[in-house]
Amino acid sequence: MIIQGQLTGFDGQNLKIIAPFEDDSFLVRKHVSECEIRLLDGRTISVDQRKKIYATMRDISIWSGHVPDEIKALMKYDFIAKTGCEYFSLSDCDMTTANEFLSFLIEFCVEWDIPTLDSLLDRSPDIARYLYCCLANKKCVLCGKKADLHHVDAIGSGRDRKKIIHKGMHTLSLCRKHHTEFHTIGKNTFFEKYHLFGIKLDDFLCQVWKVKGA
Repeated sequence: MIIQGQLTGFDGQNLKIIAPFEDDSFLVRKHVSECEIRLLDGRTISVDQRKKIYATMRDISIWSGHVPDEIKALMKYDFIAKTGCEYFSLSDCDMTTANEFLSFLIEFCVEWDIPTLDSLLDRSPDIARYLYCCLANKKCVLCGKKADLHHVDAIGSGRDRKKIIHKGMHTLSLCRKHHTEFHTIGKNTFFEKYHLFGIKLDDFLCQVWKVKGA
């Protein structure tokens, strides 16, 4: 559920937000105690965002066989249904909505193995979110092929990877080719070349990769 509110103050450490909400039974039934806040800066979608969104929808169109306008309508309504946001136009929506929609499209491509004309990494507005998505779907962050779990944090020789606690370790999902390149050129050069960084394994990712989380 998404509700709208107004930012009314900031004391240097905390935001003060007023968000009208009348359904107190929802809070009780769902045991709601936390929320996520999305800050809108008033800027509208950029040319670069629009270009990447339409390029990604074009790739989905080619893969699915639906014409671009059909894909545009289907993906927008699916995004609205899953996020609860209001209907928006790609001509003048805010930058935050554009980034969220682009990430949604990219994650759809990762999940369904949709080939794209260029790297989804280069299109992604949120690299950490993209890297997490690739880990969740066991896809290489660079080429989209089937991936192995690559430990950015050194485990050390002689340690049994099946027994050590993986939760909190920095990792990436890399195919055999890019896994080999990582070890060939070294972590720092690899990260600098592709502008990457490791993602910490949480409980969900430990389950996905069937490694010990606790």
